[in-house]
Amino acid sequence: MMEKKMRVLSIGAHPDDADTSAGGLLMKLKNKGWEVRLLSVTDGSAGTYNKAMGGKPLADMRRAEAARSGAIFDGRYDVLDHPDGRLQVTLEIREELIRYIREFAPDLIITNRLNDYHADHRATAQLVQDASFLLTVPCICPDTPYMEHMPVVLYWHDSFRKPYPFQPDIVVPIDDTLETIVQAACCHECQYFDWLYWPDHTERISWPREQQVALLRERFDKLFARFRREYDKEVREKFGDRADGIGHVEVYEISEYGGDVTPELMELFEQ
Repeated sequence: MMEKKMRVLSIGAHPDDADTSAGGLLMKLKNKGWEVRLLSVTDGSAGTYNKAMGGKPLADMRRAEAARSGAIFDGRYDVLDHPDGRLQVTLEIREELIRYIREFAPDLIITNRLNDYHADHRATAQLVQDASFLLTVPCICPDTPYMEHMPVVLYWHDSFRKPYPFQPDIVVPIDDTLETIVQAACCHECQYFDWLYWPDHTERISWPREQQVALLRERFDKLFARFRREYDKEVREKFGDRADGIGHVEVYEISEYGGDVTPELMELFEQ
């Protein structure tokens, strides 16, 4: 009997959220034989200061950029049609998401928490949360076969403190996959080499691409090294003598709305 191929679905609000927020773990799972899928719930059409570029031209550009990033993980990066900056938590979008998740049937979903500065991020988290249990309910969206088991749901890291701070349930060493996050970010050129610099550093837009990439690599290096320092206690508890050799980590919170994280899956995360 052929062994089932494990699947992970990373869901973000915008094209570049799902990969750059969880790229280290996604690449580790891809290297372990998992199928990786990425999804943006909005079309990313508002992520520019150039009003002539906003709307469909930008949405088309961001779909193409997302596809290039998805190829890094040997997977698809789908982008839905909901307008950037105007995502709402509706029954119609919830059921669209239920059908999408069921069709892919992931073992693991990764997304952001409800605590966030961006309304689209909060709406995405709420939509995933609202869909999670209903994935297994046969009479909901009966046109799409229901899932027999709820997937595990993880939240990627954020720094928001209210109503409660992020809980580092899972620590993933990513020294060997950190460069993947840089490569994925570089695919989203209109964001990381243009929109990111507005309004305080617009002079960087004209920098040579090599200089822009070097700055981006430094940014991610500092971010995930900071996570390593911030969660030193958790790293040492989980990895013991290995801890001193770990320089960069991603951290995840386990959602109570998903399935149980088995010891085997936890071991895989922490390898």
